[in-house]
Amino acid sequence: MGARRGDREIGGSTMNIRRFRLDGSGLSRVLGELEAKIMEAVWDRGAATGPEISDAIPNANYKTVLTVANRLVEKRLLLREATDGRAFRYHATESREDFLDRVAASVANGLVADFGPHGLAQLVRAAETLDPAYLDELERLVRERKGEQ
Repeated sequence: MGARRGDREIGGSTMNIRRFRLDGSGLSRVLGELEAKIMEAVWDRGAATGPEISDAIPNANYKTVLTVANRLVEKRLLLREATDGRAFRYHATESREDFLDRVAASVANGLVADFGPHGLAQLVRAAETLDPAYLDELERLVRERKGEQ
């Protein structure tokens, strides 16, 4: 657990990405299914109590949601803050965009580091297959990175 400042727990750093499930989709590639749903619920609201998170996830068991939310606190993806009542309010430690950027960078770095030109070729092929406009974006990003316009 992080240090405490008042009633708010402060995490020192964010969770390291340790796995990537090829058979998953979206956030569940790097988080568990319920972890992903909890993070989405908190990001959508900016902050949420346990009951609010549980209400946002159909068929979710309230106690299970609290257990998993507290694990996300331990993983430093959420901060937990005491409220006036008995419930805690949960806040994400980073924005959805920052989290997605960090995950994408981790996956891309691993792919290129492990597979070199093969990994790069597959990134280009995937971009073309998913949406040919991604190739234009990739070309723009390369020009930008090289300092051209």
